[in-house]
Amino acid sequence: MTSKTDRVKSLFEVPEKYLCPRQFDIQIRVETVQQFTSMQHFDNVLDIGCGSGAISLPLLPQCRKLTLLDLSKSMLELAEQRVPAERRGDVDFINGDFITANLKPQSFDLILCIGVLAHVDSVPAVVARVASLAKPGACIVLEFTDSFHFWGVPVVLYQKAIKLLRPEPYALNRLEKRQIVDLCQANGLRASALYRYGLPPLGASRFKNQQEMYRMVRNLFGSTEQNRNTWMGNQFIFRLQKS
Repeated sequence: MTSKTDRVKSLFEVPEKYLCPRQFDIQIRVETVQQFTSMQHFDNVLDIGCGSGAISLPLLPQCRKLTLLDLSKSMLELAEQRVPAERRGDVDFINGDFITANLKPQSFDLILCIGVLAHVDSVPAVVARVASLAKPGACIVLEFTDSFHFWGVPVVLYQKAIKLLRPEPYALNRLEKRQIVDLCQANGLRASALYRYGLPPLGASRFKNQQEMYRMVRNLFGSTEQNRNTWMGNQFIFRLQKS
């Protein structure tokens, strides 16, 4: 039997299945990370589950060294194509599992962990390793979905119904805000900022294009500077600081 890690890797080896329908959400994540890190400069940045590099590569002007890590070789190849020629020597690529990757403790002053926690074997192990790799005072941007929030209930019910017709390759982790906040605090990670929002209703993509769905989210939830209607959102992007 293949491990969950192998099944996750297999799923993301076809990047367009994930990237194409999520362009609006990726754009929100990119903008949120840029707003959380604006006017800051970093020595060593790690992007866990980097995908196409859309979120971390725009930070190259703000950092000396960037490490891109992903289980999917196809995703890393997309990211490599986006690296400016003059900065290729400043970007490292790791095709492998975050937990077992050869990374030096307390060596990063910015760590991105976005779109990752739903897919890992052990959420506590990932949060603990993020904390161990962060320098004291480092910035961590952590994203997750609260599956128990009312906004996400239709998605959970839909996923259960789909399983009856087409079994999923693996079960997504169902996360809860309190659980993740407690894990972060237990590992010395304290929240310094939060952007909270929700995705458009199921089926919206049949009637709206990616930019229209982006505008739906922004109109309802605003930006990091003016985040509104937060009680409705089950998508959390935290900026954390290592104590």
